[in-house]
Amino acid sequence: MLQASACTGVAAVAGNAFIGRGAMAWFRSLTAPRRQLPLPAFLAVGALYYGVIGYVLARSIDRRDARSTAWSLAVLVGNEAWNGVFFGRRSARAGFVGLCAFVVPLAALQRSVMGDARSRNALAPYTAYVLAYDLPWTYRLWRLNPRRPSGTGD
Repeated sequence: MLQASACTGVAAVAGNAFIGRGAMAWFRSLTAPRRQLPLPAFLAVGALYYGVIGYVLARSIDRRDARSTAWSLAVLVGNEAWNGVFFGRRSARAGFVGLCAFVVPLAALQRSVMGDARSRNALAPYTAYVLAYDLPWTYRLWRLNPRRPSGTGD
C-alpha cells in the first residue's frame, strides 16, 4: 500500500505542476462545450481518479500481478502526460489527441484486472467516464477552440 500511495502521490504532484494560474486562465478562456462539468466536479473526478488508481495499483502489487502493476503505472504516467500536453501546451487539439493515446493503457489496465473483481469494479466507472464523457468532451472542446487564444494554430 505504501508503494502505491507514493507512486500515486508523486504522479499527482508532478502532473498538477503544469496547472498554474496561467494555465487555468487559458482554460477559462476557452469556449466550453454545453455539457461541460463545473470546475469543482472536474476536481472531484480527479481526486477520485487518484484514489481508484492507487487502490488498483496497491491490489496489483499485493497480488504480485506484474501486468496490472505495469498498466497501472502506465495509466498514472499517461494521465500526468495528458496534463502536460493539454495545460502545458495550452492546446485543446493536443488534449484530444493525448486523451486518445491515454485510452490505450487505460483499456489495457481494465482488461488486465478482469480477474480481480474488486479492482475491476473499482476501475470500471472511471473507464466508463473517460470513454463516455472525456473523449466526447475533449473532442468538442477542440472543435470549439481550433486555435490557441494566442493566435497560433494547434
